[in-house]
Amino acid sequence: MSEYSDHNSIYENSDYPSRRQAPGRERQSAGSGGSKKHRRWKRRNPVLHVLGILFKVLGTLLLIGLCTGAIMACFAAVYINEVIVPIADLSMDDFPLGENSIMYYKDKATGEYREMTTLLNMTSQIWVDYEDMPEYLKQAAVAIEDKRFWTHPGVDWRGTGKAVLSMFTGGDVSGGSTITQQLLKNMTNYDEVTVKRKIIEIVRALRFTQNNSKDATLERYLNIIPLGNKYGGGGSYEGVGAAALGYFGKPVSELTLAECASLISITNNPSKYGPYSFAKSQGKNTEEIWDARRWNKYRQEVVLQCMLEQEMISQEEHDAAVAQELVFVKDQSTDGGGEIYTWYEETVRSDVKEALSEAYGWSEKQTNQALARGGLRIYTCFDPDAQAIVDEIYTNRDNLNYTSKDGQLMQSAIAVIDNESHNLVAIAGQFGEKTKNLLGNYANDGHRPSGSSIKPLSAYSPAIEFGKITPYSVVDDYPYQMMGGRAWPVNSGTAHYRGRTVIYDALRRSVNTIAVRLVGDMVTPEESFKFVQDRYHIDLEPGRMVGNEWKTDIGIASLALGGLTNGTNVRDMAEAYSVFPNGGYYNSSLTFTRVTQMVDGKEIPLLEIVPEEEQVIKETTAWYMNEMLQGVWNGTGGRNNIKGQHSAGKTGTTSDDFDRWFAGYTPYYTAVVWTGYERNQKMITRNYENPALTLWNKVMTRLHEGLPDKNFPDPGGRRTITYCLDSGMPAGPYCALDPRGSRVASGSIFPGDYPEGQACTFHQAESAVTVCLDCPVLKEDGTPTGLYHQAGEFCPEDRRQEICYPNFVRELVGSATADDEMWRFENVSVYGPCTVHTTEPIVDPVDPNNPFDPNNPWGPSDPNQPVDPSNPNQPADPNDPNQPTDPSNPDPPVDPNNPGSVLPDVPVLPPDPLLPSDDMVG
Repeated sequence: MSEYSDHNSIYENSDYPSRRQAPGRERQSAGSGGSKKHRRWKRRNPVLHVLGILFKVLGTLLLIGLCTGAIMACFAAVYINEVIVPIADLSMDDFPLGENSIMYYKDKATGEYREMTTLLNMTSQIWVDYEDMPEYLKQAAVAIEDKRFWTHPGVDWRGTGKAVLSMFTGGDVSGGSTITQQLLKNMTNYDEVTVKRKIIEIVRALRFTQNNSKDATLERYLNIIPLGNKYGGGGSYEGVGAAALGYFGKPVSELTLAECASLISITNNPSKYGPYSFAKSQGKNTEEIWDARRWNKYRQEVVLQCMLEQEMISQEEHDAAVAQELVFVKDQSTDGGGEIYTWYEETVRSDVKEALSEAYGWSEKQTNQALARGGLRIYTCFDPDAQAIVDEIYTNRDNLNYTSKDGQLMQSAIAVIDNESHNLVAIAGQFGEKTKNLLGNYANDGHRPSGSSIKPLSAYSPAIEFGKITPYSVVDDYPYQMMGGRAWPVNSGTAHYRGRTVIYDALRRSVNTIAVRLVGDMVTPEESFKFVQDRYHIDLEPGRMVGNEWKTDIGIASLALGGLTNGTNVRDMAEAYSVFPNGGYYNSSLTFTRVTQMVDGKEIPLLEIVPEEEQVIKETTAWYMNEMLQGVWNGTGGRNNIKGQHSAGKTGTTSDDFDRWFAGYTPYYTAVVWTGYERNQKMITRNYENPALTLWNKVMTRLHEGLPDKNFPDPGGRRTITYCLDSGMPAGPYCALDPRGSRVASGSIFPGDYPEGQACTFHQAESAVTVCLDCPVLKEDGTPTGLYHQAGEFCPEDRRQEICYPNFVRELVGSATADDEMWRFENVSVYGPCTVHTTEPIVDPVDPNNPFDPNNPWGPSDPNQPVDPSNPNQPADPNDPNQPTDPSNPDPPVDPNNPGSVLPDVPVLPPDPLLPSDDMVG
């Protein structure tokens, strides 16, 4: 029989229906002759049924969770292995401490490097070996910060578990850090409060503990922990060595238990528990306000209690420490005797920090530690002679003796760059004697609006570079638009507009309207913004909300007039202006060339600075800019050029006269000076002096003593052209017939920069007229305007003159007028014909009784008139003021109805404008 033979009988003898019969139907038995059987069906237990479903669902979810967990674990393992581990390995050798860093400069005479200064940093830190630390100090740190320090592998899993639970319940992600983790955070300054940071911290701590002993870890931890600010707030303490001296006036080895606990109590919150902190807050379980020392005492007792509970100290030791009065002393000069670093030394320090961070990804804390105790050797570009000149001038208040209405002394900053080496050779961040470290440095860090000194960078050089203008192009000095009900912009120092102006002259006189037209119409604000940022490396504001107002430097006013949102600094401007004397090449100014690190008595290279030139404008553009900027001495720069040297530059004055700049250079040096007040105040100076220009002249004159004159770079290949002062186009024959005098000028230009085969369209035959020189157009006060009425048919030939008026169209802006408006051809037709010669002249007939004597055209001598002894045949000329006048024949009176008859025979011509030439000397 098959093992399945009783299959049906099983069902028949059970409470369950047969597979072949649906419940509720009768079924005939094979051996009963069709007799019927009635069965009762039992119901399933509903509780068991629900539990069965629940277990199936939970089992499915568990299975899915296990699978998902396995997949996530795989992803986590890959992430940790490929992302976390590569950045997790740290060695204490990466952050060496314990040896001072030293700066050097090169002696010009010998070429050898000499020690300049030893850097001790503003953060005091004194290394203490593990063996010299009191046992109490080590125990206090472990008791309050990481009681399982000696036994865990770098991570306290119990504390970490609590932190993870807190994270998943919406609590704080931080917490649970061991001494090892805190050390790594202090070394790297990587203290982002994120899950990723926590994972990196854990992996780093595990690997760090595998490679370093517990003693070494605790030693390093206690030497770098932040322990509050110095007395008076002038710096801070890092490590127990400096803090012991600063707070208790003794070395670490002499600290008592009470003092050890007091120091360690600071680590939790230095700004709250540091004894010299100014912070105050409500005390623990009291309404009383506690200062920092009271909070330090409270926290110290918490530390002592932890030490007692962990059986590190006895009850007697605990009670004695609690009872001991904490006596804090004033700062014991733990910063190397309070040495004040120079402006140059602080600038080098700042540059080295930035370079180390960029090269190695070091945090600010790491770079500070390296500079203070990393044994760095910094080889600077310091020029003691140049810096001495700046220091002498900038510490003498007589050189800038101005005070604002609210009592502020005027401030100034300067940066000087050697154009050949590109070294920053001298700098001053403020005016006056430097009395503190880390003062505000206006030269390197301060940002002030640049005013018109931005124009060469944002308007003129890009317009030339893009082929929009040359120095001999002409643009209208006339308002750009109406703004706030008035014509805008207004030219500085004058309320009028000159009209058509040569670019060279516009830059020389710093004409606002033309800079606005260059940025607004020719370059565009977008391209100007990009040009200043990308070519000259000056940071500008692309756009941000300030309150409810959108602030951006992508605008005409910001770029053409220098109203920069965030301003700029002196050093950046010096680097930008040095492009011109360097023939179009940009170079970052250097304060150091090399940085090494002392490791086991050997210098290991860290940084090697190789100057990289970047051509940012064409050589021809640089030449044009040099030619134009030399003209400043006949414009806004006055006569402050360096005697015997080619020099060039640009002034800058901001709105309301809050800031004044001068950016200038020679082939040898570029120097930029800013002057102003810390809190904006209008600058009132003697005789409208620009103090920035005065200081620039004083410094640069001294720097160039004994240096021979030298020309700016010249790419050559130019040719001389003649152009029209009104159109900027090649001069035509009619340009010389302008009523103001010839409008033809010459200039030197590079091939391809000037329109060939064209002629001036402003002066042509259509606008040429013949005038009578005897009939000038007069002003209301009777003085001549320089214009003349047109010649009539009766005007004598010798009194006729052909002139050509400039014929151009100007779109008027409001009621604004320009000086050249009266000369436009459109406006001269109103003057009409000559009113002097209105009839044909009458010719007297020849008297036959008085024939003309060709040998004596003057006729017989008048005995009443003296004779010129040197020419007895010629009587005195009554019109010659050097000859006596015939008293019987005085000059006829002026006819009031014909005033034109007394006007000069030739038009009154203005002097020609100053024009550039190849032999021009600044």
